[in-house]
Amino acid sequence: MKEIERKYLLKDSIISLIHGHSLKKHKITQFYTTITPNKSVRYRQMDDRYFKTVKRGTGASRDEEEVEISEKKFHKKLEDRIKEPVRKNRYMFVYEGKEYSIDVFKKDLKGLYILEIEFPSMKAFKEFKLPSILKAHVIKDVSFDEAFKNKSMVLHGSPQTAYNLASIFKELERKNIHELDAYFIPNLSSMDALRVILYKFSLSILSYKERILIYDDTEDLHQFRINIRKSRTFLKEFDFLFPKKHHNYFYKNLEKFATQTNQKRDLDVIKERLLQLDEEHNKIQKDIKKQRGHEEQHIHEMLKSKTFEDFFLAYQKALKKDTLLTSENNQDTIEYTAKEVIKELHFKIVKKIDALEKDFDNKKLHKIRISFKKLRYLLEEFQHIFGEEKIEEMIQKGKKLQTLLGDFNDTVNQTKLLHNYFESNTKNISEGKELEHKLLDKTSKSQKKLLSKAIKQLHKFKEQAFKL
Repeated sequence: MKEIERKYLLKDSIISLIHGHSLKKHKITQFYTTITPNKSVRYRQMDDRYFKTVKRGTGASRDEEEVEISEKKFHKKLEDRIKEPVRKNRYMFVYEGKEYSIDVFKKDLKGLYILEIEFPSMKAFKEFKLPSILKAHVIKDVSFDEAFKNKSMVLHGSPQTAYNLASIFKELERKNIHELDAYFIPNLSSMDALRVILYKFSLSILSYKERILIYDDTEDLHQFRINIRKSRTFLKEFDFLFPKKHHNYFYKNLEKFATQTNQKRDLDVIKERLLQLDEEHNKIQKDIKKQRGHEEQHIHEMLKSKTFEDFFLAYQKALKKDTLLTSENNQDTIEYTAKEVIKELHFKIVKKIDALEKDFDNKKLHKIRISFKKLRYLLEEFQHIFGEEKIEEMIQKGKKLQTLLGDFNDTVNQTKLLHNYFESNTKNISEGKELEHKLLDKTSKSQKKLLSKAIKQLHKFKEQAFKL
């Protein structure tokens, strides 16, 4: 019989469609005993069924003979295989009367996503139009590209995928804040992937900037700061890829904008801490409200400034153009580079925990907390590349430890900030010392408990195996 099919190379974003529609997964293992330009003999296990398939021809239309075989024969032929078996998960679904298959490849072909549709005739093949629900996830039609045939990939590995970065940037620009957060980064070359990641963060920063100028919501400022922090984390951890001149310009300006929001953040911390008291302190709340208003005005001036506007225009322009590319920074895939960076960061965290256990210091603990944040940002961004379930488990463990360290750090910061606040406002607040002591008494016990728990959890983390 004739096998007539279209094949499309897909973006990583297809994972969101698979999860969103809860598509059923079929596990496939297949190998070849014959591979020539015009013929292949394939053995396939799909769930608990086994098949032998002989294909002849090239292109979109080929002759195909398929028979079901026993498990025993499948495993016997496994000894005669050419190279390693192909492993993939297949998700099948029917849409508007037509059956579609999405292959998510594993092992050596991990990061490759292919859509297949079979047709009864070449007429149907030629008349086919891709549904809009799938268009957004397609990179290109590879029906006539022999490099994307499974037999070719067994021999030569994953083909070079020509992503159109310009279309990815345009796609990002059409998304809202929440869609940007959920966007899956394609498995590009290292520098191209970082350009996309940083561009995504820049769009989020500018979106939260607009919200800050309209609303007085501490969460918007918090998210603005997080996206700057994420940008700086990726610039810092992948600094070896960037031309030094560009890296310094990006990093220093982002740091400057973040620093100008610190005082407002500190006042928000004090405000939240005072709300935990049983009684109200109207005079202090009024004073903090006044200072917050001043800082809010300062942030608005910064966000509206020509300096801010000019930087982000130049920053986004540099990310969209090829000016950041060099002969050294665009050779490896982001999967390889990210794996090395994450492993190195994990190694540094373990060394910092060792140093903390030998000689405790709050500053050392704070640096470990910051490193855990960086590790989490990296794991979240590359989760789909290294395996959703495995990385999700790492992220959840890291979140618990990061929350614990964050709670302890909050008590340290609140104590310091409140002390500094009362020291600088002694003339205006007669009951300042009394209130400060009350707050310190309330936090000291919980601070000791949190510290003890954090030290135990850090030691446990240090002893656990870490494998991507």
